[in-house]
Amino acid sequence: MIVNNLNSMANIYSSNAVVATRYANAATNARNVQKRDQLSLSNQAQSFSEILQKLRGESEVRQDKVAEFEQKISSGNYHVEASNIAASMLLSRF
Repeated sequence: MIVNNLNSMANIYSSNAVVATRYANAATNARNVQKRDQLSLSNQAQSFSEILQKLRGESEVRQDKVAEFEQKISSGNYHVEASNIAASMLLSRF
């Protein structure tokens, strides 16, 4: 077998080795870098989150209203008209 231009063949192999080494180093570096997820909220989302946390912290029972109705019932001043009761019953039924 006759090999012409031996120097050019050696250059091709050596340049491929350099490129392969670069890719291997880049892959190793990529594996070694630990990326962390990041989350960035808009001002509107931050405001919404604050309001939601405040609402979650509050009780669903409004104690001031409960106390008001307890006082009215115990004093005998709490009266509901029959028509309002009937209307509420019909609305809940249909």
